[in-house]
Formats: sequence, C-alpha cells, structure tokens
Amino acid sequence: MIKKFILGYKYFKGNEMIKYILGIVIFIAIVLVAITIGANNDQIITFNYIVAESQFQLSSLVAILFGLGLILGWLITAFFYIKLKLKNMALARQVKRQTLQINELTTTRDKVV
Repeated sequence: MIKKFILGYKYFKGNEMIKYILGIVIFIAIVLVAITIGANNDQIITFNYIVAESQFQLSSLVAILFGLGLILGWLITAFFYIKLKLKNMALARQVKRQTLQINELTTTRDKVV
C-alpha cells in the first residue's frame, strides 16, 4: 500500500506511469552526471560578469549556471503553456457559443417548417 502511494500508482494510468518513471530515471541520471562532473572539477576560475568579477570553483559555477538555465527553461515553457491553455479555453468557449447558435437556428427552422 505504501509502495503504491509513494510511486504514485493511484494517480497515474497506463502511459502516464511510464512517463513518470522515465522522468525519474532521467532526473537521477542528470544528477549522477552532475555529481561526477562536479567531483572532477575543483579548479578555481575567475568569472567576469558585467558588474563585477568573482572567483568560483568550476563545479560550483557549472551547477549555478545549470540551475539558472533550468529555471529559465521552465519559465519560458510555463509562459507558452499558459498562453496555449488560455487560447484553448477561449476556443472552447467559442465552440460552445457557436454550438448553441446552431441549435437555436435548427430549432427555429424546424418550427417554421
């Protein structure tokens, strides 16, 4: 019972479960690669950004920039996802309105004939 709840059996069906497990496997693989790369890169480098200049360990800088890229990617994806969801809702309202208009026209035509 606990195992099913932890893995999410209750919430996922069919292909969704495969996507869920595949996502976890990919995430674990990325974390393992990041740890491996981080363990091998302990050099100190100078990072010159627009406002100032700092010294970082290469592994820390790679982790920070990877995290920022991940966050930026999620924000861009969320923007387009929300944009498409809003368009989908507007189109669904339009379909509903047009269906009602068609039903009204067919009922009035049937009454006339």
